Amino acid sequence: MYLQSFTFRENAGQNIEWLIDNVNLGEINLVVGKNSSGKTRTLNALSDLVGMLTGLGTSASGPVSYELLFRNKQNLMRYELEYDLETIQMERLFVGEELVLERAEGGNGIVKYEGTPGAIFLEFEIPHDQLACFAKRDRLQHPFIEIIHGWAISLRRFDFSGDLGKSHYALKSSFDAKEMDWSITTNSLVPLITVAEEEYPHFRELILKDMHQIGYELEDFGIMHSSDRFGNTSQDRYAVYTTEKGLEKQVTQRDMSQGMFRAFSVLLQVNYYILCKQRGLVIIDDIGEGLDFTRAKQLVQVLIAKAKESGIQLIMSTNDSFIMNAVDIENWAVIVREGHKISLFNYENSKEIFEEFKFTGLNNFDFYASEFFRSGFSDEDENGQEEEENGPEK
Repeated sequence: MYLQSFTFRENAGQNIEWLIDNVNLGEINLVVGKNSSGKTRTLNALSDLVGMLTGLGTSASGPVSYELLFRNKQNLMRYELEYDLETIQMERLFVGEELVLERAEGGNGIVKYEGTPGAIFLEFEIPHDQLACFAKRDRLQHPFIEIIHGWAISLRRFDFSGDLGKSHYALKSSFDAKEMDWSITTNSLVPLITVAEEEYPHFRELILKDMHQIGYELEDFGIMHSSDRFGNTSQDRYAVYTTEKGLEKQVTQRDMSQGMFRAFSVLLQVNYYILCKQRGLVIIDDIGEGLDFTRAKQLVQVLIAKAKESGIQLIMSTNDSFIMNAVDIENWAVIVREGHKISLFNYENSKEIFEEFKFTGLNNFDFYASEFFRSGFSDEDENGQEEEENGPEK
């Protein structure tokens, strides 16, 4: 299942209102835009909803509404939600055109029962501040809710300009996959490497191949005991190390460059995600931050290839011109902010303009810098017509 479109509104009618208006998404998305155009805010809106759907709460500062449209194989599913800081005001879920769940402000609602053949609806009453799509989960009775929950728990969010586990260590060297929460992408990488190599013998080979593709000649990586000579504790801790071609020394995570470690962390986690047959949404904000342009471009190309091959939905954001030029504009989503409103231009909603650009001979960054995405050749046609009517300027 992948997210086809969503609308988000916060603090409606107030001076601090924020509107993300009917954003359409494809399976591969490179969100491009200026600084402060709303790229991260848009991704945060999705992450915040996932927090609610998984019972973790919200960081919203005021009344919020969502409308999301999912494509699940051949079916469309639409989820609508309105809430303020204290209560859920409205929640609805549609499968196709059929309303299968509805709840009101007091927590009362109805939900379709599919435990037996026929259209049966059950009444329920839940706490006023809890989502029905969390409280009424039941794989047998309400499988459509489980589909929404499955999408939420499979989402992975990486902030590429952040830590991604570099400053985190493990206090032991063996782990059980059942005790781990893989959705937290900033934890130590020690548990992931340990579990992944036990479950998938070719995992190491995959990572080394990917790192070679983006320009890092790694020969090995693994787990090592790491002592803190100047710390106040003698407690054991474990760290990740790598060895590079031509260097005998094992380089610990502390001494790796930020850019290399971020790429290493993302590739470890995305590869394990795919091997576990997860097919959800992967978000990477500020992709390539801290990498030179060649490695940033190669990392993006590796991730896109993996997404296409595995069937995951991928959203990356950037304002880096080199990365923009490395990604086909058919996978672009140009984000534009006008006051409190955010809009997206992409191949889904502006196909004719995107196709026109292919005949200009310009590079991808020019598509963005010239704002060709807004109206294509139409502005030039209008300017030319005006000049013919008024005559050339003297």
